Amino acid sequence: MRRMLKLQPKGCLVAVDGAKRIGLTTASCYGGELGWIGNVVVDRAYRNKGIASDLVQAAIRRLAHRRVRRVGLYSFPENQSMYERLGFETVGGFILLSILRGPLKRAGGNLKIPFSKILRFDRRAFGADRSKLLRCLMRDFPRSWAWIRRGTELCGYAIVKEYQDSSEIGPSICEKADRDTALALLKASKSLTRKWPLEISIPESNRTFLETAQSAGFRTLRKGLVMSFTELEKVDLGPQVLALGFLDKG
Repeated sequence: MRRMLKLQPKGCLVAVDGAKRIGLTTASCYGGELGWIGNVVVDRAYRNKGIASDLVQAAIRRLAHRRVRRVGLYSFPENQSMYERLGFETVGGFILLSILRGPLKRAGGNLKIPFSKILRFDRRAFGADRSKLLRCLMRDFPRSWAWIRRGTELCGYAIVKEYQDSSEIGPSICEKADRDTALALLKASKSLTRKWPLEISIPESNRTFLETAQSAGFRTLRKGLVMSFTELEKVDLGPQVLALGFLDKG
């Protein structure tokens, strides 16, 4: 949540009961193309009272005020019906996987990261401007980036985010993820990992990367949903998206 406060402080919405904070959510904008709702959390004592729905509706209003073309969110199946009541539809799915351990020694990060190329590449491949997010992640995790090239051209990257007792790969984008390219990027990401277990969330539609991760020892933890607000254009995770990047930790 601290990262979201730094990234988009006006998009952090809080529900209160008097002076007590009882829930929160975030509404992030990526240029005018995409708005994203995340981190919908309600104090256990206040659940099943409509607070989560109120927070999501407040996030929708904020993103509508910013005139974004699309609004999406990630959900797990137990929350699907709530989001459907609020005007969302399922447009895809993802698989959360984990591996318990890897190399004993962490590889050193390469300081010569072609970051300006990563920003341009990500915007073209992802379809929205995430430069503010990626700059924030560069400040927080400067030595945890992996990338691959074809000749002199950047064709894929991934970031490994480390937390107190675990790590996560994502976001990750690759222009064309054949099995060899996917495996190379995955191995490079694992070599940067210091804290285990290591998690990764892969779109179900990206079968090549999903099968590559499974063959590399990752095991499925659970399945999730990608949902899109029906009153706007549909959210579409293209084939270039290898791994999602959740920001609700750290």
